[in-house]
Amino acid sequence: AKNPPQAMHFCWDSIIDKKVYETWITFGYPVWEMMLTPYPSPRDASIQEYHRYLVIGLAPEGRVRVWLVNNGKPNTRLIEDKDIMVETVSGEKLAMCKKITNHSFSGGYNDYILNFIKDKKYPYGNW
Repeated sequence: AKNPPQAMHFCWDSIIDKKVYETWITFGYPVWEMMLTPYPSPRDASIQEYHRYLVIGLAPEGRVRVWLVNNGKPNTRLIEDKDIMVETVSGEKLAMCKKITNHSFSGGYNDYILNFIKDKKYPYGNW
């Protein structure tokens, strides 16, 4: 990445706990360094690649995890308070995200969502 992100600020809805969240992610120097440092492509070692993409996981209770995408290898989880700072708020603490959602949480869950969350604990998978 030629210009790695310094920060991200975004809104999101959790249909599981029926809340709107607002999250700030601040990326520290270790992330910039990883994104600015080329590495040999797993497909062809003569080609240099860069970490250009992030995966952001959002889970109920305002849980946020961030990974740096590694082409052809497992993604690198960015560690809070080491690589990144994450702040997530909801309710009265919302600023940018206040009254922004179009999702009504009053109707309950449809069958698709009920089947999806049945017998699962969150956060889902390996966090």
